Amino acid sequence: MPNFETIILILQTLGPFTVLVTVYFLVTELREQNRVARANARQNIADSHQKLALAGMKTILVQAKLKLRNDEELNKEENAQYLTYFSLMLRARENQHYQFKIGMLDEGEWESMLTSFKTLFKEPKHLEIWDFIKITFSDDFVALVDEQINQTKLYG
Repeated sequence: MPNFETIILILQTLGPFTVLVTVYFLVTELREQNRVARANARQNIADSHQKLALAGMKTILVQAKLKLRNDEELNKEENAQYLTYFSLMLRARENQHYQFKIGMLDEGEWESMLTSFKTLFKEPKHLEIWDFIKITFSDDFVALVDEQINQTKLYG
């Protein structure tokens, strides 16, 4: 049977290796948690988008959208409903922007979301609403949206 000093020597020799193995497993676990968190963020964005899409199918909003496409004026109720709907849509986009900034969305996902701004702000009513509500959004999101609007005006 080995003596006490031999056991201590063996433990001192194995100590650094066990630390390395522990660090490896911690890093692996952190990577997995990051993947899960990113997947959850993406799913939450998809869920939010689906809820907004379903809300946009309400009769009053469909009528408002048709009126806007036909260049017709909205009545007061349609205008109020549409203002709320569009505001919520932009809040969801602001959340997507935040998720991208903190690394929860990759570049490709963000670029596809950003592209949709180019079509969103071709509608004059959307520009009118944005000018009215943009003071309620974060400065960096306002700068991003304004930049997208300017690009849409320049390049179509």
